Amino acid sequence: MEEDKYDGISSNNSGYVASSALQIRLETKELLEDIELFLRGQRINIKEGKKGFIAERIKVGTPKANDAGIQNILNWVRMMINAQTVQGNFPVDSPNHSSKYEDYICYTRKEVSASMTINRIKWEINSDDYDDIIDTLMRLIEPFMTRLIDNKERESYESTIRHVESNTMKEMGGNNSPFGLFR
Repeated sequence: MEEDKYDGISSNNSGYVASSALQIRLETKELLEDIELFLRGQRINIKEGKKGFIAERIKVGTPKANDAGIQNILNWVRMMINAQTVQGNFPVDSPNHSSKYEDYICYTRKEVSASMTINRIKWEINSDDYDDIIDTLMRLIEPFMTRLIDNKERESYESTIRHVESNTMKEMGGNNSPFGLFR
């Protein structure tokens, strides 16, 4: 009597991998932390401690503003750099050109400049740091917002989000059961 053997089922679910890729694309926490470190004049130092590795903030310069100013600037940046805004759309007028994007960037630079000017003394922003803060924020905002041009960001999610599941079953032995399990 010949014995049938069950080889097993193989399953591949790319949804798990895709969700991680999507999270990486939409996560802005690290960008926002980098801006905060810049504003606070700090950097992260990783060192080994008794219970493993420890991340600590160390001072490498002077803060660009007082705590209230840093918090206000960070709140403003969070309203712009987040998973929801990056799913917007700046339509293109001609190949590789979006007037809506250019208008948005121009308005944003004016808005942040005005806010810094109005609050410079209250936020204790040194006049030597004024342009540096604005330029640094814009160096983050400008490329981030290019992701909205021609709706390419959301279109690119299609291949990332597409959920494909496949199961492979292999019969070992010579019986008539489609699963190779029963006699």
